[in-house]
Amino acid sequence: MMAANKNGKRLVRRRSNVCNGTSTPIASASESSSASASASASASIWPTSAASESPSPSATNNNNGASASASPSPSASAGSSPWTLVDTWSGSNFFDNWNFWSWADPTHGDVDYVDVGTAWNNGLISINDQGDAIMRLETTNNLNRSRQSVRIHGNLVWTGGLVLMDARHMPYGCGTWPAWWQNGPNWPTGGEIDIIEGVNGFTQNQVSLHTAPGCYMPTDSNNFQKGTYTTGDYDSYDCSSADTANQGCGVRDQVDPNTYGQQFNTIGGGVYAMSWALDGINVWFFPRSQIPNDILNDAPLPSTWGTPMASFSSDSCSPYQYFYDHYNIFDTTLCGDWAGSDWVWQNAGYAGQDQSCAALTGYSNCVDYVRAQGSAFQDSFWQVSYVKYFNSTTLV
Repeated sequence: MMAANKNGKRLVRRRSNVCNGTSTPIASASESSSASASASASASIWPTSAASESPSPSATNNNNGASASASPSPSASAGSSPWTLVDTWSGSNFFDNWNFWSWADPTHGDVDYVDVGTAWNNGLISINDQGDAIMRLETTNNLNRSRQSVRIHGNLVWTGGLVLMDARHMPYGCGTWPAWWQNGPNWPTGGEIDIIEGVNGFTQNQVSLHTAPGCYMPTDSNNFQKGTYTTGDYDSYDCSSADTANQGCGVRDQVDPNTYGQQFNTIGGGVYAMSWALDGINVWFFPRSQIPNDILNDAPLPSTWGTPMASFSSDSCSPYQYFYDHYNIFDTTLCGDWAGSDWVWQNAGYAGQDQSCAALTGYSNCVDYVRAQGSAFQDSFWQVSYVKYFNSTTLV
């Protein structure tokens, strides 16, 4: 059983209104008909700054969850990059670039997403001594309500480009469902790209696309990527959410043991890169000790990075017809449609998890465990050094 219902992230989204600087919920695909794609195959909208929901308080300097980083190894010299750095979100101003989602979780997780003020006051967000942004879960034991968490949406709306994200630590463990992803308007018409995603004790990252009907991947795609298309209950190469019960087309990395979860944290994380260009959508991961010099020098050369973790060709899926006006999102939900499903909770042998969460925790269901064992989530946090956006006049 694949995660046919795991996508979630599809009902109500929050997006900033550029004209008047306010944020309002946008009707879900189930509440209104989807608009037709407005971007042509050659269009690039870069960048459009969405107004912030509200100014963040000054960043507090709480050294929560710091981890040492290994020295990067030399790699190919940067040379002349076709990519130009447009924006960097890092340091004490990191959270100024995000809108805080404070509605119910669209994936039906047992979380209470809080606003920016509550997140600061309750220690769910902070900037540590390294200048890294921390996003964590509430750790109170024996709750009779949903656990507090953070979900943030970037205030830059973009179509086509290159985004880099350096994380030293990510949430992990039974009950968790962390993701770094992005989507557009009128889900799934504007498309969704999941760059980092998994649940519970998974050790393998899954990269997924969710689109309107008509987006397909070539059946030989596995020859051009490190990962492998998931099988599930539907056509692995059909990215349409409607055709696949929201499964979309997903690629799981079964080669590199460091892409997700506990081992990702053990090595000090690394850099994820996602290129969204005329030739398609490609995702790479570089462990901390193997980050290329061109990335360190802000002159990325994806042509020298080797085989990507996931490669979604534009041959039968236009990257600008099926994907447009995206904003980046970090979240950590708990339980919900994927991590909390009975089958996933009760079973193992999937995505590198060798024991079920029922066996590991002694709890027969996810919600009971999550509400009782707050201390189990002390280590379930994001530690992000930066998010960087690049544009190209020739590739996008």
